[in-house]
Amino acid sequence: MTEVREPAGLQRGVRLAGYTTIRIGGPADALVVVRTAAELEAACRWAAEQHLPVVVLGEGSNMVVSDEPLHILALKLELPGFEVLDEDAHGVTLRVGGGEHWDDVVRRTVEHGWCGLEALSMIPGTAGAAPVQNAGAYGQETADTLVELEAYDLRAGDFITFSKAHCSFSYRSSRFREADAGRYVITSVTFRLRKGRPAAPTYKPLVKYLADHQIEQPSVAQIREAVMAVRRRILPDPSVVPNAGSFFKNPIISAEQFHELEQDHENVVSFPYGENFKISAGWLLDQCGFKGSEHFGLKIWEHHALVITNPQGADFEHLMKLVKLMQDTVKRRFGIELEQEPLLIR
Repeated sequence: MTEVREPAGLQRGVRLAGYTTIRIGGPADALVVVRTAAELEAACRWAAEQHLPVVVLGEGSNMVVSDEPLHILALKLELPGFEVLDEDAHGVTLRVGGGEHWDDVVRRTVEHGWCGLEALSMIPGTAGAAPVQNAGAYGQETADTLVELEAYDLRAGDFITFSKAHCSFSYRSSRFREADAGRYVITSVTFRLRKGRPAAPTYKPLVKYLADHQIEQPSVAQIREAVMAVRRRILPDPSVVPNAGSFFKNPIISAEQFHELEQDHENVVSFPYGENFKISAGWLLDQCGFKGSEHFGLKIWEHHALVITNPQGADFEHLMKLVKLMQDTVKRRFGIELEQEPLLIR
């Protein structure tokens, strides 16, 4: 039997706190950076021989990692790619590498005048991570324009292509986060983007920004500028203030629950979601007094109650205490469960 060689550049015992944007995480048995499909396959085959689960880091922006020693191969995915597969008068089909910095992808599509990703500007992370949680913001989701993706199947040891219909997309989730969590490494994502004028934003912060700047028919570039301006105003830069982005999903409740909530709170921030309603998790936490507060050595961002920051280097245990406190408080006051958005690695 042919011996599987140790991947080039493999590091042992590296603390993953340096690879997550919230700066929390214990030592991993092994860590390797991969920039080609061949390097990825070789690293995963070695991990299988060593009986080490593979955890994809990307840019570490939507995960929380335990401080305990982690018996894993941490995979820093840096697969590049930005290729137009097809183009016509109506739009383009674009394939991007799973390791591409997400906002660079959005910026380049906007520079070309292509519509479909502009509202997803400044979401931290890689292109390969976007489908896992069906990343979305301001009325757009990854699933809206995704055509297919390619992934490496850790169980079968082979590459496989998934059409959009087989990704099981839902609000901030997919099969890669739920039923098949940890099984696939997404290596490329293909989008179909439109040419022409973008759809007008409906989210109030963007509508207000455009009105304040007297922009009645915004271009795709102007929508990106609006999104970036709004995000800069309310969200901290994780490279400056350690955080994992929005920590909780916006809960979805029935119309009956919503109308009961609205009777007691006329200012509830909500969005129709089919027959149900999506309630702003930030609003719920704000009503509970969390915005700007400090607990267990962590601080809730003063401009957005959904963001937990870690300026003092708090550990995993204290973060989880704060998360439970926030969830319990909202549950007691509103009867609504808050679900954590970042992936939990422990």
